[in-house]
Amino acid sequence: MKTIFKLLAYGLLLFPGIASAEESTLTIVTKTGEKIFTVSELVKRKDTETVIVENDPVYPGQRMEYVALKVTSLFDQIELDDDAVIQFKTLDGFSAPVSRQRLLNKSSKESIAYIAMELPDKKWPPMKPGKPSAGPFYLIWKNPELSHISSEEWSYMLAAFEVKGSLETTYPKIFPSNKLSVNDPVSKGFQLFVKNCFACHTMNKEGASNIGPDLNVPMNPTEYFRMAALKKLIRDPQTVRHWPNGRMKGFKPDIISNEDLDHLIAYLAHMSKRRN
Repeated sequence: MKTIFKLLAYGLLLFPGIASAEESTLTIVTKTGEKIFTVSELVKRKDTETVIVENDPVYPGQRMEYVALKVTSLFDQIELDDDAVIQFKTLDGFSAPVSRQRLLNKSSKESIAYIAMELPDKKWPPMKPGKPSAGPFYLIWKNPELSHISSEEWSYMLAAFEVKGSLETTYPKIFPSNKLSVNDPVSKGFQLFVKNCFACHTMNKEGASNIGPDLNVPMNPTEYFRMAALKKLIRDPQTVRHWPNGRMKGFKPDIISNEDLDHLIAYLAHMSKRRN
């Protein structure tokens, strides 16, 4: 079953000619039809909650309060194939699979995903001076530490969810050799790539994002970076290349451990031999 979920955002951001007064809408499209909700309709639902985020990744050091709905409430009436992959899309070009198990988790023993809604009369602050806010929709997490949610899984300026086939049938060229065990460093590095890198980068020209460069075509970073420089780039890009408009934040050891970093680089090196 192929089902598409779209979160349509500010008309002004998507189509400059549309009046700014047009209200943000949430559209759920399935093969049987679609439902469109305005923010004002969603906030009247009985299952809305106030979610407080003590240290928001998008608003570092700030305590943010959101009106939000559990993501599971949007999917409860939707039948999903066992191997279906859910992919998010944002207004600024980020697009990648998001863990279905994490996204649709209902257990309080693990992190729970919410869709925060920016209210017309209670705008969120700009993410940076001169930049837009994280709205109109923002994927946030309650108790993110329970499932080790990374900053890349907080999808701001959210525009869409798309339910696709399995990851392997959708993006076969990003996969390492099927001869490797799940415990092989390359296999572990692949999982890290999907979680942390695929939102911005393609691999062998496969992927939905247009933010960062492809990580294998025409060359792989392991082919043009010395190992120490590549590790430094992943940790903090601005220490390797001065790029004021660069959007990669880097990954500190609490997000990608030193061991995991070695696994990620092992995957990249492995893929340098898998361009066909």
